[in-house]
Amino acid sequence: MNKKGIVLSEVDGRKTVTGLGYYETETVRDFKQLVKNSIQKFGDKAAFKFKADGKIKVKSYREFGDEIDALGTALHGLGLKDKRIAVIGENRYEWAVSFFSIANGTGVAVPLDKHLPEVEIENLISRGRVDAIIYSKHFYSEMLQLAKRDTGIQHFICMDELEGGYPSNFHNLSKLMGEGRELLRTGDRSFIDAVIDPEKLSLLLFTSGTTSMAKGVMLNQRNVCSDVSAVTSIIKVFPNDVHLSILPLHHTFELSAGMLFMVKNGVTVAYAEGIKHIARNLKEFDVTLLVVVPAILEAMYKKLQEGLKKAGKAGTVKTLGRVSNALSAVGIDIRRKLFKKILEQIGPGLRLAISGAAPIDREIIHGFGTLGLKVIQGYGLTETSPVVAANNDFYNKAGTIGQPMKGIEIAIDNPDENGMGEIITRGPNVMMGYYEDEAATMESIDDKGWFHTGDLGFIDDEGFTTITGRAKSMIVFTNGKKAFPEEYEMLLNNIEGVKESFAWGNTAPDGDIQVCAKIVIDEAALAEKWGRKPGAEEIAEMVQREIKTLNQDIPQYKIIRYFVLSYEELIKTTTLKIKRPVEYKKVSEQLLKAGTNMRKANGKVIEQI
Repeated sequence: MNKKGIVLSEVDGRKTVTGLGYYETETVRDFKQLVKNSIQKFGDKAAFKFKADGKIKVKSYREFGDEIDALGTALHGLGLKDKRIAVIGENRYEWAVSFFSIANGTGVAVPLDKHLPEVEIENLISRGRVDAIIYSKHFYSEMLQLAKRDTGIQHFICMDELEGGYPSNFHNLSKLMGEGRELLRTGDRSFIDAVIDPEKLSLLLFTSGTTSMAKGVMLNQRNVCSDVSAVTSIIKVFPNDVHLSILPLHHTFELSAGMLFMVKNGVTVAYAEGIKHIARNLKEFDVTLLVVVPAILEAMYKKLQEGLKKAGKAGTVKTLGRVSNALSAVGIDIRRKLFKKILEQIGPGLRLAISGAAPIDREIIHGFGTLGLKVIQGYGLTETSPVVAANNDFYNKAGTIGQPMKGIEIAIDNPDENGMGEIITRGPNVMMGYYEDEAATMESIDDKGWFHTGDLGFIDDEGFTTITGRAKSMIVFTNGKKAFPEEYEMLLNNIEGVKESFAWGNTAPDGDIQVCAKIVIDEAALAEKWGRKPGAEEIAEMVQREIKTLNQDIPQYKIIRYFVLSYEELIKTTTLKIKRPVEYKKVSEQLLKAGTNMRKANGKVIEQI
């Protein structure tokens, strides 16, 4: 059975799914038109909310547009037309104004990861040939150091007020806005009348990794605008919705789905004060929408379940959940009324969470869904602007990445006997190419426009795609069978007292491939559960028992053979994805120091299963 909104066919000899969409969408050709349309439609409605001096401040769509024009005009006044301008800082209103003042008629925006060390910031600035940088005060000392070196940066613009003496090419963003307003008053329309070429490079984004490994992804405004319109074709949001911006804005998922998509549809964007303050921000901003990575939802769900157990209500909620799900199946939805008190603890208005960047446990999707909070999983890459496929308002198949969005195709390249192969995609959202790397571009985009994602998966008969893992991290056993770290990690992370895990395939001296796992222990959770601080041997025995139980449901050749316990968090990207090569190198070095005993490694217990 085919699902409405897609076409299942065979293209170039491959099983292919093409997205048609469900909702009518108003397409835009560039960011400038996107913002202009929203100002006309939503005018004095709140566009952004944020905390300042302990109070919530609001900026309307009209104010937002005026400040973009003021800053953009000032940037022209500094001679930055057609230049490359980097933006680095925490998620905040000034970041959004800065981005649009660059992209809507000045030059090329180069968003940078705020967690980069100074040497990497300098290297990316050099690689990207950046002419100016807009930064938050957190980076002031780094900017002073960069100004002393020959980096090519002409202007340093601080989002915050600068105090005391500073070099002449350092500027306050607010002061520049004032200068821009004066230029506008005297008739300067250089920024306002600037014509956007949607096919021209507009965004230069560096992928996660060290500066030598990070690829520069080149996107134009056609790429991103087509993707934003495609998201609009499958998910309905409303002007009375409020989105809490949590993920870093330099990442395309938040930039596209968490900002551009929200602005296009008149949603209010509220800025979180940080990961630790999410629970409070959800309530005080009356948030209804989230764009997140699974780790955030997993933490929320875990806390919720722990609270229900403590209150002795887990069994009651489970029973009521079965009743509400049965009623929902026949069109009677009382979930939000039935679980109102529980939802108030999460966020009383929260109705939808869009998850991406990594697989999410289907139990979390079903668990939140039972309470009346819809969680949908999507899939994308920086190179695809970024969203390729997602579950939607009509079909939400947990465990899959859903269907391709409107105008986007997905196919499986070189499928095996089970239909699994590399996921490839094409559409107007696919990047222009890798920056100054023609060879990598040609390797990733074939002559028919298919982008090779490096992810493996399969398409079912209803057009839903399931990702099985990354081709690079795939574990291939001596019998030719395959497994993926993610499937083990999802099982291990469900063990009570396990914070997170990392799985890999280790080659034994006899050539046998053995699955190993590094397990990060939540010592505080175990201490609370056991009423005392547990010892290392006790924890090892507990984990060993749990893994033996898991192995009973796993084919013998795939079972987890070894594990190492740790209390240190795994090394991750800013979107909370495990840096697998880095983590593998680290754990390999630990095991090498352990020798053949396989009993102790840097104080971490190793157990054979």
